[in-house]
Amino acid sequence: MTELEAINDMLSLISESPVASLDEASRVADAQIAMQILRRENRTVQTHGWDWNTEENLTLSPDLDGNIILPKNTIKVDATDPQLDYVIRGGKLWDRINKTFNIGKKVTVTITFVHPFDELPETARRYISMAAGRKFENRTIGDGNSHQINELDVLKAWSILLQEECDNTESNVLQSNTVRRIAHGRFR
Repeated sequence: MTELEAINDMLSLISESPVASLDEASRVADAQIAMQILRRENRTVQTHGWDWNTEENLTLSPDLDGNIILPKNTIKVDATDPQLDYVIRGGKLWDRINKTFNIGKKVTVTITFVHPFDELPETARRYISMAAGRKFENRTIGDGNSHQINELDVLKAWSILLQEECDNTESNVLQSNTVRRIAHGRFR
């Protein structure tokens, strides 16, 4: 499923004609709303951090000023060393203890990225499009029982996505980051 296909699926929920391109979608009112909701849902889902958008033990190096500039698609970062308290601020790592951007050394982190919709696993695209479609229906036709996507459809897509995440993480279940994120309520 491409981003355009997801937007056209959302438009079909309210009996609107499909658009031929993302450029056209940005100029048609209902398609523009569908695109905004889809992109917001995509970012929200990826914020949780999944096996497919999180890199563990990635070493970042400072620039000449001692700043660690993060990739533009970084959504979350956590230093591997629990003694370090770094957060994202202005696209760079901010040292909350020393109140500075000047880190001045290499830092090993776990980093989560936001990827374009078309680069996600199919199960993630399916869940995101279902959840976005449900929100789009609610926004355009209101709450009610005449929805084509019901909450059970969304939950089923969610469970398939979670199952794939569990299948893809090959670590011990008691040490798995996925299990820890689920246990701490960081999913959904």
